[in-house]
Formats: sequence, structure tokens, C-alpha cells
Amino acid sequence: MKKVTFLLATLLIGGLMLTGCKKNDPQPTPTPTPTPTTKTVVYKIDNTFKTGDINTGQTTTHTVSPCFHYSFSYKDADGKMVDVTDATLPWTIEISVNVPFEAKIEGKVTYNEAELPEQVEYARIALINGEGETAGYSTSKADFIEWIASHPEKLEYSKTKTIQ
Repeated sequence: MKKVTFLLATLLIGGLMLTGCKKNDPQPTPTPTPTPTTKTVVYKIDNTFKTGDINTGQTTTHTVSPCFHYSFSYKDADGKMVDVTDATLPWTIEISVNVPFEAKIEGKVTYNEAELPEQVEYARIALINGEGETAGYSTSKADFIEWIASHPEKLEYSKTKTIQ
């Protein structure tokens, strides 16, 4: 009987030792923080545009009439919109950003009708890294006034581009 009790006590103590030991969990390997990748974003509002003749294939370069005033906002590297009022064209800024980045430029063109020349050279040229809207018009003062009266949205522009 003493042998059985001793054997049971030994098994009980051994079992307690095996189940009572806490297994040490290995420390998780920390995930390395990815190094941010930077790229350059170039915002540009240009003051020249080209028109072409379909028949001859020749192009003509035009410079925007000085009566137009360009005010706009662009997204800086911190993601904040920066206002630029009555910019002198051509206007360009380069910024370094962490990618991915959503670049944005938007604005409005204003003018005083009394300052319009007889031959109006008008353009909305908002570019991000060389891409964007490059709509230009060369027309008479009367035609421009009539056209803009029926298309006032042509005085506004917006461009967004995701930089990877």
C-alpha cells in the first residue's frame, strides 16, 4: 500500500510539475517600419498654348492676354491646400512628397471686361507633373464675351493626380 501511495504521490507531483510550468512565448519579431518613398510633384499654371491648322498641320503658339488673373489652391506636402492669389504666369512650384500622394490644383480665372484686348488669348493650363488641362482659345473680344457668357464654367479648373 505504501508503494502504491508513493507511486501515486510521485505521479501527482510529476504531473503538477509538467502542467504547472509556464511555457515562455517567444517575443514577436517587430515589423520594420517601411521607409517612406519620396517623389517630386510639379504644379504649373502656364501662359502659353498652341493652336493648329488641320489643313496645313502648322501650329501657332499663343500667350495668354495679360488681362486674365489666376487665383488657385494646390495641395502641399502636408496635405493642406495653399492659396495663391493673382499669380504671375507662368507659375511653377516643385514639392517633395511621401508617396502615395494625391496632388491637387484648382482655381478660377477672373478678368475685367474693359481690359480685354480686341484679340483675346485665353487658356486654362493647370498641370501636375506635365499632365492636365491645356485648353486655349484665340478669338475676338466679342466672341469671347459671348462664349464665356454661355460657358462660365470655363473660368474654373481642377486637376487631381495620384502620385505613386
